[in-house]
Amino acid sequence: MNHKHLLAGVAATALLTAGSAFAASHSGDQLQAQAAMIDALSKKVEQLSANQGGVSSGVKGVSLKISGQVNRAVAFVNDGNDKSVFNYVDNDASSTRVRWDADAPVSATTEVGTRLEVEMESNSSINTVLNGQSAAANNDLFFLRHAYVYIKGGFGTLITGQQGEATEGILHSSFNYASLASVNPEDTNGTGNAGVNFVSFGDGGRQDAIRYDTPNFGGAKASISARDNGDVTAAIRFSGKVAGLGVLAGLGYEANPGANNDPLLAGSFGIDFGGIALNGAFGEELDDNNNDRFFYAVGLAHKGNYVDMGATSLGVQYMANNGGFDGQGNVYSVGFGLVQGVAAGAEAYAHLAFHGGNEGAIDNAVTSMVGMRVKF
Repeated sequence: MNHKHLLAGVAATALLTAGSAFAASHSGDQLQAQAAMIDALSKKVEQLSANQGGVSSGVKGVSLKISGQVNRAVAFVNDGNDKSVFNYVDNDASSTRVRWDADAPVSATTEVGTRLEVEMESNSSINTVLNGQSAAANNDLFFLRHAYVYIKGGFGTLITGQQGEATEGILHSSFNYASLASVNPEDTNGTGNAGVNFVSFGDGGRQDAIRYDTPNFGGAKASISARDNGDVTAAIRFSGKVAGLGVLAGLGYEANPGANNDPLLAGSFGIDFGGIALNGAFGEELDDNNNDRFFYAVGLAHKGNYVDMGATSLGVQYMANNGGFDGQGNVYSVGFGLVQGVAAGAEAYAHLAFHGGNEGAIDNAVTSMVGMRVKF
């Protein structure tokens, strides 16, 4: 049944009942009965309104929410020489996924909960190749992103299971309004296909781990996580106002004693000047042999309302690093992005980027993408 129609019917019944009771008599008993009936019907309307999404938990007292998104695009890659291709992809900058969130109160200030999230990418933009669809495009159609439980209260949040490490998202503590259009420090869409092999690092992945997040102290929050291989990550983030300006910032550190790798240091920031935001990010591999890899990104972003259909976001970004994979030399990338809201939960976007470097081996490589993301 259509819940909107049901809500309207309940409301109309309440009004008609109230009117009939009032017309029949003005006695105190009937007025009290009328008030009790209206109160009961009002509570029923509230219950129906809360459940009009059509989803409810199978366990009494547990709140359940299902959400997700589908993100499809057309990508173009040109290697700057004689090879180019159009591919029909799932945009890995914000992949197709579905999630289930459930929580239940322990007390007035404490709750327990869980998240299960699965990624479903058909022909991921990060895997496409110049001669068409990647051979691995359909092998990783389903990928587990999150499967964890948590307890949250005034003491902070303790999480265990498949989840983001403490440093996950540390490159995105910024006002990167056009991130959906691949204007972000982890933009790898098509770059490998163009011969760039651009590498950014330091943004923690999703692993089976235990993690603790502190409460928020004046806009600042710290996190620490550990994996069973001995890998430990820690991060601190800030979100608030400084001198009247919106500020986001994050700094993370990853030690890899179990994997015998070099530690990583990474961070990002964003300053919103009111309509225009300055964003930046960096990552550095702390190599004892002074062979540090590093990268940095800097950009501008804007978000405004210019058309009735939704917000418009623009972004531009410059990225560079001192060596990608396989001994590649310095590379750089200049990207532009546009994101346009078109309906509730729906955004269209366009991306264009130029790449070069590697001691002249890469010249005028181009990647671009046009697509739409629909959330539910």
